[in-house]
Amino acid sequence: MSEEPRERILSDFQDCTGLENMEECIQILQQHEWNLMEAIRAVHEGIGDGNDPESTVPVYQTMDDQMVLTGHNPNNTRQPNSNDSDDVEIIGTVSAGERTASGASFQTTSDSARNLHFQIVYHDQTEHVHISENETVHKLREKVAEKVFVPVHQQDFLNWKMKSFDERTKLRDLRLPLENIIKLSSIRDDSAHRIYNHTTTSSHNSGEFPLTVLCEDKFGSTIPYKLVLEPHTTILEIKKRMENLACIPIHQQVWQGLLGATDSDTLRQTQIVQNGTLVVRHADTSPNQKLPTTRQNLLPSTSTINYDDDENMNTDRDIIVEDIEDNDIGVLSSTTSTTTVNEGREPLIPDEFTDEVFALQHFSSVFQSRYGSSGPILYMGSLDQALQESLYASIHSRRPLAIYLHNDQSICANVFCSGVLALDSTVEYLANNYVFWAWDVTSDVNRTRLLETLRRCVGNQCAQRVGCMEKNDFPLLLIVTRSRGLLELNSIIEGKSTPSEVLLNLIQSHDSFEQQRSRDMDEEIMREKRENLKREQEDEYEQSRRADLAKQQAREQEERESKLRIEQRSQQQQESKARLPDEPDESEKNITRLKIRLPNDEGILMRRFRLQDNLQVLFDYLTSEGRMLGEYKLLTTFPKRDLTTLNSTDTFEQLKLYPQEQLILESL
Repeated sequence: MSEEPRERILSDFQDCTGLENMEECIQILQQHEWNLMEAIRAVHEGIGDGNDPESTVPVYQTMDDQMVLTGHNPNNTRQPNSNDSDDVEIIGTVSAGERTASGASFQTTSDSARNLHFQIVYHDQTEHVHISENETVHKLREKVAEKVFVPVHQQDFLNWKMKSFDERTKLRDLRLPLENIIKLSSIRDDSAHRIYNHTTTSSHNSGEFPLTVLCEDKFGSTIPYKLVLEPHTTILEIKKRMENLACIPIHQQVWQGLLGATDSDTLRQTQIVQNGTLVVRHADTSPNQKLPTTRQNLLPSTSTINYDDDENMNTDRDIIVEDIEDNDIGVLSSTTSTTTVNEGREPLIPDEFTDEVFALQHFSSVFQSRYGSSGPILYMGSLDQALQESLYASIHSRRPLAIYLHNDQSICANVFCSGVLALDSTVEYLANNYVFWAWDVTSDVNRTRLLETLRRCVGNQCAQRVGCMEKNDFPLLLIVTRSRGLLELNSIIEGKSTPSEVLLNLIQSHDSFEQQRSRDMDEEIMREKRENLKREQEDEYEQSRRADLAKQQAREQEERESKLRIEQRSQQQQESKARLPDEPDESEKNITRLKIRLPNDEGILMRRFRLQDNLQVLFDYLTSEGRMLGEYKLLTTFPKRDLTTLNSTDTFEQLKLYPQEQLILESL
């Protein structure tokens, strides 16, 4: 076998199995002697857990100008040669010109279409879906959504390894086995790092330029694509990328958010910021594509209107508005049929209500009965309370406030409610990023109440702007934010906006709010640091002041005690002097001479005493000289005695301290 067929077999094998490891593919083909069908069957049986008794991969043989799809051997044996034609069932033929560059493109008739079985594993839930292989990937997603309640645009098939597919790809083109397992994950528009297997994975490298592109597909869903581009990528290259991902030809792409950039401009040359959001839709998809159908379903009509997906759904908004304005009774005209608008319906908020919580509960109930959806999650409370919950909450949990103002007399009211507020993407984004409060201004009474409330809670400027609005300017979506402690009307989204415009405006307003919140958070952190430092300095100062005060009090106490001791010593000295008898004359008899050596070489004291004087006289003498009893020991030399421990009434004669004695005074 030459190298060229093997390369073709290897390419076809990778296309059919989705395997990208070249060495692994070659190894599998070598194990089956380069028999493409046996190798594909082995891989698919491995994917289907080996429970399928029959191979689901069609066997084909290449001839001169056509490719014949044949039956297969359920025993997985090698196919017989062309001579054993009895064992071959010809299903259909495909000309060689219909083969794609990556391999053969098989076509089967509807009669031979297989019914595929999918086991959907989502968290702890397992569901089963049966679908014909002639259906599209989008149809499969719709069936999955019915089972596990994950919206189509949020479904991620984790274990699908096909190289490329889109929502319009038919399941038979993916060459799936009869039994399949789908590991399902739910993607959040604001936090997903993977949007389907054919999108670009997000990155945070410094040399990359991340962007989010919201793509409106023909099914009415908004699919987010996370793109990680180079800064030198041109706008034209981005459009080509979206042509491959979303299958929208470049000449039919309508973009929002390019900020005046041309096709030749690179990202770094434009005003587009990193992590920014762009919107692209098909030029054939009118912003009012669902307008007539939505009104027909919601309002009483005189006749049934049928619209073709590719023609009548492209009705121009200006024509519809002009028709309605020309009819004062509010009738929507389209060809020969008419639809009555907003007559005889229960208001979202009645003129008379007990409190605002009851009014908003009534709003939610009527909204759901009208549009079949509860819409965004309403904050059940007054506007003051909604502001406290959103913009006056802690800096870490603070969110912007979205105020929805409804007017049943507006020509856009029903379209906006059913086509924007009831969308899963809008509901989820508002729930995750905003506090949502609503009011109905159809009646003059409720309009006056609202303007007074806006003037009091948000500001006079906001109330004036809303008060100047005409009925056909409604519905309105007011985005209120807070900057440096002041409330601001960040944006006003009018009811004539498309779902993509509304979502883009919500995202941009939230991004702007988050940037301001980040700055406020930094300022809050700096303010807390300053306050903490100030408190620490005040605490240190207070501690130092208290310490100084304690020292001062201690000094004063010590001074008082010292002064008291001095006074007491002086008083004791005076009392001792008063008690001390006169020193006897040297010529007297029966006297003793005492020589007292003071400590620390302070000198010597000498005095004469009568032998009948007791020790107390000696102690009084020492006290008069400033030596207080209890502060010293008075020792004799031989025999060594401490006179302070003896009886103070003993006389010098009794103690044999005569005719003279040398004493030593030691300080205690």
